[in-house]
Amino acid sequence: MDKPGRNDPCYCGSGQKYKKCHMKEDQAAEKERSLVQRAANFIRRDLLTFARDERFTEDFANGLPLYWNEYYDAANAEQMSQPEALRFFDWFVFDYALENGRRLIEIYAEEKMNDLSSHQQEIAANWVNAGAGSLYELTAYEGQTLQLRDYFTGEEFTVYEGGGRGNVELGELIITRLVPVAERMELSTTAAYLPADEITDIKEKMDAAKEAHLAENPDASHTDFMRKHSHLLVHHALQEAKNQGRPPVSRLDANRPDAKMQQIARGMARFKR
Repeated sequence: MDKPGRNDPCYCGSGQKYKKCHMKEDQAAEKERSLVQRAANFIRRDLLTFARDERFTEDFANGLPLYWNEYYDAANAEQMSQPEALRFFDWFVFDYALENGRRLIEIYAEEKMNDLSSHQQEIAANWVNAGAGSLYELTAYEGQTLQLRDYFTGEEFTVYEGGGRGNVELGELIITRLVPVAERMELSTTAAYLPADEITDIKEKMDAAKEAHLAENPDASHTDFMRKHSHLLVHHALQEAKNQGRPPVSRLDANRPDAKMQQIARGMARFKR
């Protein structure tokens, strides 16, 4: 809704000028939304920094080939593109079980909570309980508001995404995680998507994996299963890209936008040795 001018009639129908009616309340609400959004953006950045702590080096090395189906490992991790790195670290932080059986987001919340502002604490606490990475169908959109349906459970969400729908068409699938930010849901980080002709047998694959998982863990919830197996969504996308004749990951793309910078970075790394 477009806000009226200061001297226009208030939208509530009171007959008063906007400045005498709802303007201060709206300004306070907008300030609060801004503080919460800044807190969410800070937590996103701080989680990346926390995940790169050297105590998680071994977990990082174990998680890379699992997530990327051997396309990346510790030896070539620096060749990930920025979107690839963001998606990996999102999974590593929220879904991956470290060697001690815990998730990195849980450790972050325990160790960092007292250093955070009240808004940052609220975001961190809520994100500990955020859902697993999953697959969502785009069912409708208007500007920056997306209507998404969980491809496996059918649950529907209204999601805010600053970049809008991007290249995703209605009926196509988004590989992402939804996180709460104030009263709305957002994508946790840069998403990947499956075009219509690359959806193929993803549901059958995940159903088979879930059946096997429940056979060993009969009390597991759908969220438990997705935390353990959400990387299979990425494996499917990698295989479909390969089937379509596209490089499955950026390091195999000779025409990647940052190819020259990657070459320079590798050259500098060899020089330093």
